[in-house]
Amino acid sequence: MFSKSLFVSGSLSLLAILTLSGCGSAPYAAGLSSELPMPNDVPGKIFYVEGKEAWRSPSGGYNAKTRNIHILQNTADLTLSEGYRYFSFERPIELSNFDGNMINTAKEFIDKCTPSEGQILDIGNARCGLNGTAMKASVLFVAFKEAPKTILSYDAKEVKAYLQENKLYREDSYEVNEEAVAKLFQKQTKIPQKKQ
Repeated sequence: MFSKSLFVSGSLSLLAILTLSGCGSAPYAAGLSSELPMPNDVPGKIFYVEGKEAWRSPSGGYNAKTRNIHILQNTADLTLSEGYRYFSFERPIELSNFDGNMINTAKEFIDKCTPSEGQILDIGNARCGLNGTAMKASVLFVAFKEAPKTILSYDAKEVKAYLQENKLYREDSYEVNEEAVAKLFQKQTKIPQKKQ
């Protein structure tokens, strides 16, 4: 005999599983180098980190905005947890401080690199080169113990404080997984070169 309540309950469970599938794994992070001399500047270490959407919802803008802010949070947290204080984005190229991007505060990043939450579709959500169609997006960045002299950098402590003060800091984080990240990079990561 067909039970309407059982069907509704089962459908809701299936919908929840489908909605959250792919969301369960934490974003990955890993170091990609030892500390290296940067051209004409202080030494730094190259890292990879991802950000993750809060959840799948009809608003592509909301999802990309939360994911991009999560990338910034994870970059600041990874910088601090590895014993560094400053960071500069290296990739994507549109976000790269090494290629002349002038953004270096959490407020500027949020203003320029996150889309409007009201965008239903993903059109226009790939701000600062952060792909607007994937649940996760990633960056390469270089962490420094002291502020670089010739490259704009973010102060990781200031970024974290700004996100916490503005209730943008999330409790979920990243998972250090060097093996998974290594699979993403078949070729050796090159040292970022500052344009002369």
